[in-house]
Order: sequence, then structure tokens, then C-alpha cells
Amino acid sequence: MTWSRKASSAGRAALVVMLLASSAALLFLPAGHANGSANSGAQSLATAAPHASLSGGTFVAAPPNGAKGPDDITSLAVDGVDHGRLVVWIAYQNGINPDGTPGKAGGPTQSTVVGYDASSGALVRSLNLTGKVDGLSSFPARGLLLATVNEDANSAFDVIYPALGAVATYAYNPSPQVSGNGGTDSIAIHNGQIYVAHSNPNDTSQPTDYLVTLRTATLTAQLTPVFYDNSNATDVLAHTTVKLGLTDPDPNSVMPGVSPRFAGSLVTISQADGKIIFASHLSGTVQLQELNLSDNVSGNVPPIDGFAVATCGAGTLYAVDASAGITYAFDTSGWPAGTVFVGEPKDNGNPLIGTLNLFTGQITPLANHFVSPKGLLFVPHHCGDDDHGDHDGGGHDGGHGGGDGGHDHGNHGDGWGGSERGSQAAARP
Repeated sequence: MTWSRKASSAGRAALVVMLLASSAALLFLPAGHANGSANSGAQSLATAAPHASLSGGTFVAAPPNGAKGPDDITSLAVDGVDHGRLVVWIAYQNGINPDGTPGKAGGPTQSTVVGYDASSGALVRSLNLTGKVDGLSSFPARGLLLATVNEDANSAFDVIYPALGAVATYAYNPSPQVSGNGGTDSIAIHNGQIYVAHSNPNDTSQPTDYLVTLRTATLTAQLTPVFYDNSNATDVLAHTTVKLGLTDPDPNSVMPGVSPRFAGSLVTISQADGKIIFASHLSGTVQLQELNLSDNVSGNVPPIDGFAVATCGAGTLYAVDASAGITYAFDTSGWPAGTVFVGEPKDNGNPLIGTLNLFTGQITPLANHFVSPKGLLFVPHHCGDDDHGDHDGGGHDGGHGGGDGGHDHGNHGDGWGGSERGSQAAARP
């Protein structure tokens, strides 16, 4: 969602049978940039140069025929697609409204999810999904793509089998919609479990993120709240306890183990509120920390819509410029593991991709120019074991190149992707 928030039984059974049978941080920057002090002087780390830029060029010059509006991005390598090589997947929203209705009379009602060879940019596969795809992530441990559609209302969860070209649509239980408002957006994979952001909430008493358990026999996505838009959190800048009051949860991700701060936390960005929430201890009593953001414009509330963390010192940052219809590939060599890249779309008149200081909340723009950047994805290059951390499956909202290979939890083999957990474990005010 943008930062302003609003703008036959036989066939079903056959699909189920088929599916069951198919088996940075206070930022470190390139060498040569000046050093600065941080974290109350306890740590001296390199900080971003105001006019630093990323080298690279166009990865995908234009949407495929009939598609438009690239948004989310992830990566996945599976047998049966592009000879098992890594594929970058991009969701094109095709002008569909955020409730799934056509953007104009007679317009499309399906989004297009397209896979491109990660090295050459050649188109290798294209799939159609009903509704407006807003969350797109990969689940490498299962060889799947996951998507959410319709972030404002009429939302659903899709499991994509890229090698088969098949899509299974799961209905939510309970519905994330309250009084006509509410859907799901970004997807993060953490320790083998699926988390989705609850977008366009009706009020601040609504859940911010859900744990998702998929019931394949009934094509149901069971939702369990993780924490709420009015939960209490620690403001890490003011060192006080605050009530969140979130109005626009959207991108989510997982901080990799290489991050110098918040490592292993579930990340949720509230775009309209200009803040990031870091949730830890997800299997017990959830603990929340709030980081308020600022950028190069005094008084601006940064509407972050892209988030990616470098998991090693060499890799590729893929960046979707939605309004331009272009996806770029940038070389991040020399930007150490733990560097956090974020993107601001044109909504506030300050489109940019920059680096985020996790100790101050300050965003420093890169010198590269963009029309309206959205999805970010980091893909590492031959990292050593020490460089890897726990990370999710990607997305504009995840932005990581690999998937978490943790254990899958279900209920007597019927469900997967989430463990059963009572709502009393969620962080309440």
C-alpha cells in the first residue's frame, strides 16, 4: 500500500490433490569514505558519504507485453525453471485497484509475475495471478513463491509452484478485513515460518503482522496475530516506552545475523508513520523496538517502500523503479555486510534509494536518480560462512536473496508455514 494508504468443487479437489502430490546498520560504506562516531561514541564506524553512488545498469528495461507497474521483487532457483539457475521474480500490478477491482472499466483483474534469469535478465517464465499482487517472496526450502493480493480489501494468499506453472489460492481465516478495510501485503520467512503484514487497518487496535499457517486440505491460511498497531514498544532513540499507534504497516522483512543491530528481528515498516518496528522473541513474549526515520529533507516523514540488507560484502542490489517501469542491477562490492538499503517512492516528492543508519534512523540518499523506487532485493556473491545470517525470501519488503531453511511446523501434517500459537502470546498494549 502507498504511504497515504488509500487511494467448482471438483476442480478445487483436483487442485488440492495435485498440490499435495507435488513434492548499517550504522552504515559501513566503501573504502575511502570518512569515518564517523556513533552509538553514543562507543563505536566508531564508517558513515555514508552524501553523494556516494552504486555502479550498475538496467536489468529489465521495460515490462513484458501487456504488463505494467512493477512493484515487488524476490529471487528463487528451482529445478524445472531456467535449468535450476537463480531467477529474479518481479510482480507487475497492471493498474489493478488495491481491492482487486479493475483500475478502469474493462481493465485487467490479474497481475503478472515474471521470472528473469538473474545473470542475463532474459525472461524465462510468466504467470498470471488474480488480483493486485503486493507481497511477493520466495520459500527456497520448499521451492515455492508466495504472494499476497489486494492489500486494502478482498485479500488472499497465493502459493506459486513455478516449475509447474500452478497457483493455489488460500482464503484467510479469520479475514483481515474489518468494516470494509484491511488486507495483507509483504511476506517474510523466519525460521521456516511465514509472516505477513496487515495493511490498511481499520483502526490502531488491529494486528500489525500475522503468523500464517497454510492448510492444504482446505486451502485456508490461518492467521495468528503477532503484535498490534497499538502495542507498547521501546523507542530506541528516546529510550522511552511508547504506544505505537501504527496507521500504515506495509513492508516487512527479517534482519540477518550480520546486522550490527536488531539481528534476527522481524522488521515491519509503517510507511505513513515513518518508522520501523523490530519484533523479537516471536515464539514467546514478543518484544518490540521502534526506530523513527529521517532523511535529507528536514521534517519529512520517509515513506519507505523498499528494504534490503547486504548479507555479505559483495552482491547485487536489484531495484525496481516502478513509475519508470525499469529494474536496475547494482554492484555492491565494497559495501560491507550489514549495510541497509532503503527506497522512498515519489509519494512525498523525494524519490530516492539510500542507506539507513540503524543507530540514528537517518537515511542518506545515494547519488543515483530514480522516478519512484519500490522493491529492493539483495543477492549475495559467493559469501563466506561468516557472512551469512538468518534472512527471508526477498521482496520489496524483504529484500534478501536467499531463504531461511528452518524447520516447518504444522498440525498433524495438514498445515505448514506456521506453528500453532495462541493469540495470548501476541504483544498487546
